[in-house]
Amino acid sequence: MDKENKIKLHPIWFFVILILITIVLSAILSIFNFQGTQTDVSLGSSSTSVLTVESLLSGDGIKFMISECVNNFIKFAPLGTLIIGLIGVGLMIKVGLFKSIFSKCTKFIPRKTMFFIFSLLCIIMGFSIDLAFIIMIPISAVLFTEYKRSQVVGMTMAFVSVAAGANINIFITSIDYSLIELAKSSVSLIDPNYTYGYTGNLFFIVISSLLLALSISILTEILSRKRPVRISNEEVKINENLDKKGLRRAFVALGIMIVIFVYSIIPGLPLSGFLLDSSQSLYVNKLFSANAPFVDGILVIVSFAFIVCAIIYGITTKQIKSQKDISKCLAGSLNGIGEMLLLIFVASQFVSLFRYTNIGNVIVVNIFNLISDSNASFVILILLSFLGIGISNIFVTSLSTKWTLFAPKLIPLFMRSNITPEFTGAIFRLAASTTNLITPLLPYFVVFVGFIGLYSRNDFSIKKCYKLIMPYFVMVIVLWLFIILGWYVLKAPIGPSVYPTI
Repeated sequence: MDKENKIKLHPIWFFVILILITIVLSAILSIFNFQGTQTDVSLGSSSTSVLTVESLLSGDGIKFMISECVNNFIKFAPLGTLIIGLIGVGLMIKVGLFKSIFSKCTKFIPRKTMFFIFSLLCIIMGFSIDLAFIIMIPISAVLFTEYKRSQVVGMTMAFVSVAAGANINIFITSIDYSLIELAKSSVSLIDPNYTYGYTGNLFFIVISSLLLALSISILTEILSRKRPVRISNEEVKINENLDKKGLRRAFVALGIMIVIFVYSIIPGLPLSGFLLDSSQSLYVNKLFSANAPFVDGILVIVSFAFIVCAIIYGITTKQIKSQKDISKCLAGSLNGIGEMLLLIFVASQFVSLFRYTNIGNVIVVNIFNLISDSNASFVILILLSFLGIGISNIFVTSLSTKWTLFAPKLIPLFMRSNITPEFTGAIFRLAASTTNLITPLLPYFVVFVGFIGLYSRNDFSIKKCYKLIMPYFVMVIVLWLFIILGWYVLKAPIGPSVYPTI
């Protein structure tokens, strides 16, 4: 019995152990002066700087752990987004609107087709990580219930789709803009006349997204057959006629809100464009820039739409009879998340402390320097870089931070091996997304773990969470390597007039 309990380590203690390891490791690495040399590029010139590890057992480190504990929790991205998102999604689930929609989908959309559509939708919605993780994971549980498949496998599919597809979104976001601008500076060190455009990876990204969704849906169908479906005894039976009337009214309200929403992102019309970033020149940047209200507010917009539709459906089906019922339903949508909030608190401390130590950046710099000094080329360079980028993403999950450390050293190396910087960027994106699935430093990893806990109270452990993820992790690695190497061998265009090799 003791041995079994040791194996089934609760995720809270998993993060506590990681905190202790981080504290001790930061002190040891600081004593031994563990450091790395970073290369910075700007306007065709380059410079170097030294990155060092900050000890958490120093005076400043101890002060940071104590004084920033509350701020680390409050500023942790998943905290606010979880509460806002769950109010909308939870209300939709509570009144049975999602159940009604998906039960009708089961009659005319085959299960395998629906899994593919849902996975692809998760990938596309990755332009807003907050929205995708918080909204799609709980929705997947309802979807899989109606299709008589395991909810925990469904939530894993949603998490994997968003995490693995986050770096290959078909929309050009503010992150893409910053990556391309930095790449231009690195490219200019080799060829000042080389043109690096925004659509250089378009074909590659579209095909990769479709193949990823297809592979995830096939693997999900296989895995979900082997796990039991959790049946709830709290489902409320709704009159069929009232259900149909409620659905019609909810969809009419949704249609009206969509029209208003679309109007708000059209520039140049009276009172329109208020969700756009007016400081940008290109429309795609107006819509997806870091300061665009569309990106910043999409979770609130979707959650508000869910609340309105759920209330209309609830009133029509006579589940909501007064304003008190609305308040109770809204509050009830947050029931049972106490353990998840505790998980988020512990995870927020781990992520913040690890970033403070700078261990991740120093490790990544040294990995990229080793690749650069290896003098590898062609296929060996691609494989070595894929491995190095995947490992580095375990320690630094920010795509822009890794690209800042990666581009100055390795883009020139790839260009000397006759590989275009666009294809280099594509390799970087895919390689970095592989370990999004397993790194506890990804802020939304703890959200996935928390949702699994809601459906696995009897056998909830970190081992179970990783056991659910590992088949997808292996599949994603194999798929990405197949796509990268296949594209390189075929020399097919990865974008308009852009190829893997120069």
